[in-house]
Amino acid sequence: MADGDANADSERMQILLRRFEIPLLQFATRITGDRERARDVVQETFVKLQNNGAFQNPEPATWLFTVCRNGALNVCRKERRMQYFDEGSIEAREAEQPMPFERLEEQEAAGFLLRIVATLPTRQQEVLQLKFQNDLSYQQIAEITKTTANNVGVLIHTALKTLRQRYANAAKDFVPFTPRTNET
Repeated sequence: MADGDANADSERMQILLRRFEIPLLQFATRITGDRERARDVVQETFVKLQNNGAFQNPEPATWLFTVCRNGALNVCRKERRMQYFDEGSIEAREAEQPMPFERLEEQEAAGFLLRIVATLPTRQQEVLQLKFQNDLSYQQIAEITKTTANNVGVLIHTALKTLRQRYANAAKDFVPFTPRTNET
C-alpha cells in the first residue's frame, strides 16, 4: 500500500511540475529580472512543495505562486535589486536576439505592448501577470499578494483602463504594415 501512495504522490508531483514550472519561471523571472535566479527560486519552490506535502492540496496554484513570489522577493532583498522590466531592459532583451523577418512585426507589437505595461506601477504589473498569464482567480491573486480580492479587482481595472488610454495615445503614431503585392 505504501508503494501505491508513493507512486500516486510521485505522479501528482510530476503533473504539478508540468503544469506550473513554466508559469512560475516566468513569474519569478519578472520579479528577479534574471532567468537563472528565477530557475533557482522555482526549483526551491518545488522542493518545499515536496517536503511540506503541499502537493496533496486540491488547489496548489495559490501555494506555489505565494512561495515562489516570497522566494523571488527574498533573492532580490539579498541582492538589493528588485527590478521589474522597464523600457530600457525590454529594448536590451529585444536587441540580444535577432528576429526572423516573418516575426518582426509581431515582435514589434509585443515589445510595444510590453513597453506600455512597463509604465504601470509594479503592483498593477504583478496582478496583471498573475491574472492573464497564469489565469489565477482574484481570490488566489489576493492570497499571493497579501491583499483583498476587491483590491485585486480595482488594481486590474485601473491597470486595464490606463493601458487602454496609453495604447490609444501611442498607437496614433503607429503605422500598420501593408505588404506589397505583385498584382497589377
